[in-house]
Amino acid sequence: MRRIVLWWFTCLSNRWESVCWMNHRRGALLHKRWRRLTLLCALSLPLGALLLRWTAQNPDFNPRRWLLIAALTVAGEFWFLRRALYQNHPPNSHELYPDLGAANLLTICRGVAYAWMAGFLFMPRPGGRIDWLPALLYLGASIADYFDGYLARRTNHVSQLGETLDIEYDGIGILVVIALAVQYGQLPAVFLLVGAGRPLFVWGMQLRKWMGLPNHPMTESDQRRLAAGLFMIFLSLALWPIFEPPATFLVGSVFGGAVALSFIRDWLVTIGWLRPAHLTYTLWRSRLKTWIFEWLPVGLRLLIAVLAALSITDILLDPSPWATRGAGVVHWLFALIGAVGGLAALFGIAARGAATLIIAAAYANFVLGSQTRQDLLLLPLASLLVIVGNGGFALWTPDERWLRSGAGKNE
Repeated sequence: MRRIVLWWFTCLSNRWESVCWMNHRRGALLHKRWRRLTLLCALSLPLGALLLRWTAQNPDFNPRRWLLIAALTVAGEFWFLRRALYQNHPPNSHELYPDLGAANLLTICRGVAYAWMAGFLFMPRPGGRIDWLPALLYLGASIADYFDGYLARRTNHVSQLGETLDIEYDGIGILVVIALAVQYGQLPAVFLLVGAGRPLFVWGMQLRKWMGLPNHPMTESDQRRLAAGLFMIFLSLALWPIFEPPATFLVGSVFGGAVALSFIRDWLVTIGWLRPAHLTYTLWRSRLKTWIFEWLPVGLRLLIAVLAALSITDILLDPSPWATRGAGVVHWLFALIGAVGGLAALFGIAARGAATLIIAAAYANFVLGSQTRQDLLLLPLASLLVIVGNGGFALWTPDERWLRSGAGKNE
């Protein structure tokens, strides 16, 4: 028995020494590749500055300032990446991967896109077609965020590093895009609190730890992930130059409010005021979920259908506001879009997609049409339907399965 125990400890020790030696070698390779990647991404910034210098039409836009801010952001991101390289291992093992993997490279590209966006801070819009660049950068980064987890699983390269980078870069991206939207007047300044929500949450947990107070673990929540994903979709559109207040304020208040409520709920769980395992909490949570996600959408669908019908009637009876803005024929297209969206919402046929059509038609009528009250009401109501979903008595709900089991689950 003694020999067996000694043999087991010897094998374990040899295994540990082998893993340490392998991790040391692979860690050196990762640092070497990190340096090359840092140099490559840094070289993209002067090219971006030259592009902006040639294409920006606003004389007050300074490409050198853009380069400085973007370079500082890239430096911070790659400094964080270097400190997190030791996490480049599977969740259930401590053996380092010899390379970063395609999924992590895609996540790093997202970080570079956020750095390019950060360069536009504290300056006016560059003018011309380049005004679309921040919105396109965030849209591309959001698409990459959807697929990086899927890519990690398909390439068998799921890592703790990927999860860490995903969380940190998401926080950077949301803060930058909200700051830009506030700077351009697309969103109110109070949205900066939503953008700073995650850093404030982390600092609050560290403060409680410093004070000797416990941080209770948060429970898994599909609604939290769904609200965050829809909020990112909204932010990817909020920077589009064609959108303007008060429409962006109304829609943003709904999506931002959902994320803020999610933060508040998670914070109350963290400090122990809400106890997910408690019977009373479970009972009330079940009742609220039934009311919010089953019955509220039914009322929203009925109200949206009525308002959409009124808005379409106004468009068809009085197309003159559209004609004065050079869109005399287009009003028929948006009337059709509104009709399809209203009917689909009424019967619960992919209600989230129907609500998106309603938002598009209502915003077009608000900008090019008569700017009626029902259009202003349709924007927040349809946005709320996008968040809460189809609800009860829905005929077809493919959007629910797509949103809750998409390719971009966390790694």
